Order: sequence, then C-alpha cells, then structure tokens
Amino acid sequence: MSRSLLLLTLPIALLAQPPDTSDRRQQPDELWLKITSTGARRRLSLVIADFRAPSDAGQDSRDTLRLVQEVFEADLRFSLYFKFQEPDSGIEFDFETDPRKVDLKGWSSTGAEVLVVGNLAGSSQDYSLELHLYDLATQRRIATKPYGFRTPWRWLAHGMADDVIKLLGDADGINRTRIAFSRQAGKGIKELAWCDYDGAGLTQFTSSGGVKLFPDWSSDTRRIAFCTYGSRSLNIYTYDIAGRTRRPVSEREGLNTTPAWSPDARSICASLSFSGNSELYLMDANGSGLRRLTNSEGIDISPSWDPGGRQIAFVSDRTGSPQVYVINADGTGLRRLTFEGSYNTSPAWSPRGDMIAFVQRQPGGANQICVTDLAGDTYLRLTTQGNNEDPCWSPDGLHMAFSSNRTGCYEVYTMDWNGANQRRITNTGGAFSPTWSPRLR
Repeated sequence: MSRSLLLLTLPIALLAQPPDTSDRRQQPDELWLKITSTGARRRLSLVIADFRAPSDAGQDSRDTLRLVQEVFEADLRFSLYFKFQEPDSGIEFDFETDPRKVDLKGWSSTGAEVLVVGNLAGSSQDYSLELHLYDLATQRRIATKPYGFRTPWRWLAHGMADDVIKLLGDADGINRTRIAFSRQAGKGIKELAWCDYDGAGLTQFTSSGGVKLFPDWSSDTRRIAFCTYGSRSLNIYTYDIAGRTRRPVSEREGLNTTPAWSPDARSICASLSFSGNSELYLMDANGSGLRRLTNSEGIDISPSWDPGGRQIAFVSDRTGSPQVYVINADGTGLRRLTFEGSYNTSPAWSPRGDMIAFVQRQPGGANQICVTDLAGDTYLRLTTQGNNEDPCWSPDGLHMAFSSNRTGCYEVYTMDWNGANQRRITNTGGAFSPTWSPRLR
C-alpha cells in the first residue's frame, strides 16, 4: 500500500497495537491463549468528526460526502484496530474542524486519542476530500492527505480507511477486497458472483448455466479456480478476471474438485478420482505437471494451504469418518489434526498461520464452524444458529466469511476471528462456498 500520507509527527504511544480481542463471548481466556497470541492488546481510541462541505457545495456533493463518511467509519469499526468515542444520547460532538482553527482542546475532552477530520475543499468542478488526523495528547496534526472526490465514492472510502489503518495500525487493511461465491441463479443453476467485503456491489460474473462450485481466488487476484460439470465429470477451470474467459485445468475421468491455489499462485492442489479413490494432487496452474500427494483407501478432499506454501490441510475419511489432516506439500509428514467430533470437514488455514477453521457436525446434526490451533489439542466453536459451512479467512486473518442457512436459505455471512459480530452480507436466495480475495488495487 502507498505510504503517501504526509507523516508530520506520530508519537510511539499512538501506534495502534494489533486488535484487542479480549471480549470473547463466554470463552475462557486461558483457552484462547492456547490458540492465539493476539489477545490483551489495546485498541486505539478514535473520534471521527462529521465531514464538512463548503457552504456553496451542492446537495449531490453533500449526499456523497455523507455516504463516504458512513462507509469509511464502518470500515474502521470492522477492522478491529480501533475503538470509538461516542457522544452521549442527545449530545453531539461539534467542535471546530476547520484546519486553520481546529479546536483540539475541545476534541481532546471526548477522551479520544486521535481525531479524524474530513473536509471537502476546492471548487465544485474539482473537489478534493482532505483527510486530517490529529494526536489529541500532543495537540498536533499527525497527517493529512487529499483524495480525488470524483473517484467512485465507495472505493474512495475504502481506500481512505486502508490508509488510516496502515498509518495508525501499521497493518494492511482489507477494505478493498471482495468475496466471491457460488450463487443460486435458477433451478439447477449456480453461477459465480462477488461483492465487496461488506456486501455492496453484488455482481454475477458468469452466466453460462450449469452448476459452478468451490471458487478459490488466486493470490495474484487475476484468476478464480472453480468446478463445474462437463458431459462426463465434474471438472476444474480457472476464470480469468480481466479477460472474462475460462480455461480448463483438469477434465480427467471421475471427479475433479475442491481446487486450492498455492500461495504463490503457481500451483493448484485438488482432489481427483481418475485413479479410483479421490486423492490429493498438485498440478501447475494450467493443469500440467501432475504430482500425487496422498494414497489411501478413503476419500481425500478439500485442501487448504498454509500461508507459507509448505503444508496443506485437508479432509479424509481414511479412519472411517471425515477428519482434518495435515500433510507437507511434498507428500510427507502426514498427521491427523482433529480428534474431537465424528465429522469434521472444510478446513481453512488462517493467513496468519496460527489457526485452522473447520466445520464440525454436532450431535443434533447441525454443522458449526470451529477453530483449532496447529497442534489440534484445543478447539472452539464459533457458530450456533442453523447450519454454518464453508469458512474462509480475510487476508489479515482477523475475520471469516462463511455460508449459513440460519434465516431459511444459505447466504454469506462474516464474523470476527473469535465468532463475534456475525452479520449477513448477501440476500440472493442462495449463496455458497465464499472465497475472500486478496487485497485489490
């Protein structure tokens, strides 16, 4: 990400620590400490002033400015890096925000550590949105940056939020990301679609009919691997986003399914059954260079790479019921990861490398999303309502997307890494198998 924010002064005390995830909703702290080391960190306290427009700005500009602020603030709240000072009911924070006479003493009375100000500047023909950040402890400006106001307003807001997260949290934001998924487009038809991480901008990008399943986004953001039925088998293809074309990867006899891009986007791991049982294979991105990884009497399926590209988690029923296993990318070092529960599927390795999410069938029959550490000796359930499936991680490892039928039909939801803040982001009448994109530029 560009560091083009003009850094004026930034006291060490104001550098935000990784997010405080200590409010873990009925889960003992000692269990969480076994799973992750991100706990017990302090969130930076922000106050965001109402973005201001000049007196001669038209209503359209004012309305757009309001929408930009709403999305910008929602992005920062979603990030988990900040907490927000809120005015009491019936009271508004209305201290001066003009950069020439900003009332830093008044804003410091809110209890926040950093003030965020947005002002529309220039002429109606060429407005810019100037973002200013102030350290309220030292009463000094931290940074300022102008943004072109003609940029598509939602993408503008996402970019501003990512800049603030980079500056104050020293981390890359995920606001300029999308979530692709398999969408019910008619009886017996599932097409591929995507939306922004927050559910906006729903776009269906395939329309050839049939059933398209298990999309997976490549790390170079250029391609999405997926499955669809051919005349004799379930096949794997890649969809080229820029060219809007698809290319075959594996059309071998039997099932070609659950493709997973390697972190370097050079290889695909998938489950193929042309030799009899469904086994894991590695292949080049074009389907050549086939290398077999597993050899068992059971079904091996649903691979998920570790962020370093050295190991792969997958599902196998080689011991009688589906369980999650881990194997080295060269086929050595096989070990079983899950032992609790008799039906564990759909592993998803966190980009931070410290956790694996998976789906566990409960005694009553419902599927719920859990997480485990890499030793597999501690796991926690994150969902409880309806059936919850297909977990995938955000690029920063702080959030997950998943599909759930808790409202009657499957839709895509997101939640924090600890199960908090679950919310539906699609309303399509059927959305399955989400895959979270890398950061887009």
